[in-house]
Amino acid sequence: MSPELIDTVRYGHLLSFGLGIGAACMADMHVARFLRRPISRHLLTNLHLCHTMIWVGLTGMWITGAMLIYVRTGFVLDNVTPKLWSKLGIVSILTVNAFLIGRIALPQLRQWIGRSPIEVPWRVKLVGGMLSSFSMASWLLALALGSSKVLAIGGWQTFAILVPLTYAIFGLSALCVVAVLHRFGKPQFDASAPETKWIGELVS
Repeated sequence: MSPELIDTVRYGHLLSFGLGIGAACMADMHVARFLRRPISRHLLTNLHLCHTMIWVGLTGMWITGAMLIYVRTGFVLDNVTPKLWSKLGIVSILTVNAFLIGRIALPQLRQWIGRSPIEVPWRVKLVGGMLSSFSMASWLLALALGSSKVLAIGGWQTFAILVPLTYAIFGLSALCVVAVLHRFGKPQFDASAPETKWIGELVS
């Protein structure tokens, strides 16, 4: 593979990553804006758009990533470094996480149109919070592994500590946030007020 083609593939890989992490951040921002406001079809449309962009980014990362792995290792397992194995594991988690968001989190939000995310049951908030936290942990880990010169030469011990610890920290943080919202969070609108009734009619 020529240097020009390798640079093109690397550019496509970075572009796919940027699209994915940007869409993930945008989705989290949309949800954060609606924490105390009624869920609407407009919100769900934006989240589905972000989710589609994430899938496009992930698909591009897998395709370009496989090409770069071939350039670096020739698909010889002995040539695969601990860093590369870790990146493969993290992107695999991202892919599974994106699948679960599409099959679980988004359909659950659709069932609560007209109500605040704070009002949904504890189990629903916890599932959504954990999926969101694992998504962001994965994107940030992928960014760290792709940009850090220190991690580039890291051994198995480094990644055996870094990767599980990052997921544990993000998961615990999500659990605490969900617990606080469930205990103290209150919507900024009256769910029984007439305005909320025609909000429900508007988005139905």
